[in-house]
Amino acid sequence: MPSRPPLRPHALDIADRLLSEAVATRVCGAGSLCVTVRGRVEHVFAAGETSPGALATPDTLFDLASLTKPYAAAALLSLVEHGALSLRDTVRDLFPEAPPTALAGVTLHQLATHTSGLPAWLPLHDSERGIDAFVARILRTPLESPPGALYRYSDLGYILLGTAVARAASQPLDACLRERILAPLGIVRTGYAPRPEERPVVAPTANCPMRPGAVLRGEVHDANAHAMGGVSAHAGLFASAPEVAAFGAAMLGCAPEGREPPLGEATLRLARRSQIAPEVGGHSIGWFTPPNGMLPCGDLWRGGVFGHTGFTGTMLACWEEPYLSVALLTNRVLMPDDNGAVMRLRRRVLNVIAGGLTALER
Repeated sequence: MPSRPPLRPHALDIADRLLSEAVATRVCGAGSLCVTVRGRVEHVFAAGETSPGALATPDTLFDLASLTKPYAAAALLSLVEHGALSLRDTVRDLFPEAPPTALAGVTLHQLATHTSGLPAWLPLHDSERGIDAFVARILRTPLESPPGALYRYSDLGYILLGTAVARAASQPLDACLRERILAPLGIVRTGYAPRPEERPVVAPTANCPMRPGAVLRGEVHDANAHAMGGVSAHAGLFASAPEVAAFGAAMLGCAPEGREPPLGEATLRLARRSQIAPEVGGHSIGWFTPPNGMLPCGDLWRGGVFGHTGFTGTMLACWEEPYLSVALLTNRVLMPDDNGAVMRLRRRVLNVIAGGLTALER
């Protein structure tokens, strides 16, 4: 008797319909979905247009926004594996120019888990340009709480983290990520600042407060990342849904056929499980984990779940038990409305996919 597919077709049909309805009701202009189980692509679907008459496809590139952060964290973990960094290294160790403030004692672990005490965000783009100016400004920023005391999701912390990665690797962040994580997995189209010839297949974004009225195509939506030149650990990557799902599968230890995961199992545990006390929150080295309310997770997902989202309307959710990776990418910021609808879309898509699993390990 042939083995059953890991996902029931009717569930995937419902997921596709939900995404198509989101496009039809102008929740987003375009969207793409990819589902992998044990590293194998089980389903891909795309809906909407990238420009009038140009249909979105599974190859459409989306601005990942904060979904960039887990990639940067993976590069950090690779450097930890290879002895170039320790998660206990402090800002003082990594940034000798840092003034002698409380921030100097913050560790890479605290930056990666959003427990540094740094503010969530500052409009640095109003006065600064370039990575060096951003870092200098952040190093002078007072902490809002003692390091390790509170969970506060912080773009500023990841800007420092990405700079620490680049310094330790002695190469730019984008080159480090490509060499250590993406290339070993055969991921070739994910990257910062798409080339001009790639821009026709990039889903557009809009409504950036720094560039009011502008429609952006292949130009990072995040204003701070834009002012930094488009390359940062907190935002800036562009990718297709199949490549995002492949990255998620690799974090589950399931690399594409013929390839090895770029990180070892002991390292992957730091990415898959929360590394902070439950009373503080839920965050691993790079990912939302239970009990974090920002974790993209349906009602049926329980145990061994981790994931991340991006402000532009992107999501990657991973589940250890069935080795399930779900990438749902949209350009919801093309529309000026609140993102509540895309959050509902995520939950419903994740519910129907979980409900469509034909078996779970016991």
